Amino acid sequence: MMGDKNHPQSFEWESSENKSGFEASDEHLMQLARGHNDRAKVYYEAERFADAEAEVRKALEYAPNWPALHDNLGTICAEQGNYQDALMHYVQALRLDPKRPEVLYNLGYFLLQNGLDTAHFFLEKTLDTDPNYPDAWRVMGEILYERGEISKSISSLGKAIQQKTEDTRARFKLSDIFWEQGDYHQSAQQLESILKIDSNDQIAWHNLGLSAIMLEESERAETSLLKAIEIDPEYLLAHYHLACFYAENFRISESLYHLGRAAALDTEGVREWALEDDKLDHLRGNPRFDEILNGHDLPPR
Repeated sequence: MMGDKNHPQSFEWESSENKSGFEASDEHLMQLARGHNDRAKVYYEAERFADAEAEVRKALEYAPNWPALHDNLGTICAEQGNYQDALMHYVQALRLDPKRPEVLYNLGYFLLQNGLDTAHFFLEKTLDTDPNYPDAWRVMGEILYERGEISKSISSLGKAIQQKTEDTRARFKLSDIFWEQGDYHQSAQQLESILKIDSNDQIAWHNLGLSAIMLEESERAETSLLKAIEIDPEYLLAHYHLACFYAENFRISESLYHLGRAAALDTEGVREWALEDDKLDHLRGNPRFDEILNGHDLPPR
């Protein structure tokens, strides 16, 4: 189950801490740089990365030694796949302000693409500098999980949640970990917490439906999967898993309906899944099942 939805790296904007390396006589230049950086943040959040990059580069003309600008430019370059420039600006930001937690975190996350040990080092540095940095705890938890250190991973993700209760990313990761460990009760509890934060999160409803199936809570499973579809009528996995749920409970017409809805969204993918999925065994031999897998007479999207 997947549920992570994020901009993983941090974008810095104007604050008193961002004036590292500047004297009072530079205030006019700082104001100009700050204006460009503020506009860059708007573009970044709108995923207009080229425009954001142009604004940060203009800001750097006025404030070439402002660490936050180099940090931001590194993040923008990384989003565009320009990894060489990203690394160059992250390193420059780190040179200008070696203890800045945002820089340490962003560099650590960037280096995660190139090896867990290097990323782990910079994230530890981040948390040594600022132990109340929830994103660093969350990514540290993900790294520890990849390294097989499950209990430490759960502990790190728990710290991320304590420090930033409204951020659902750590809860989704914890839910996935508990699911993979076979602890469906704990997985469901994390999903319930997510839904208290955002009751319209279709991924959380879908995953809660799967957890309920494993816990043999049939009514809750059906309700959760239907809620996911209510929020997103074209949610492929929710239709497919609801078809499986209905098939296993001998509700053949409802199963075929949702299988048809899933196939209308991705006929080839659904055919590949369905041919191997024993949860749909009660549909085999039904002419409508064969029609769906062959893409015939599917419901409109």
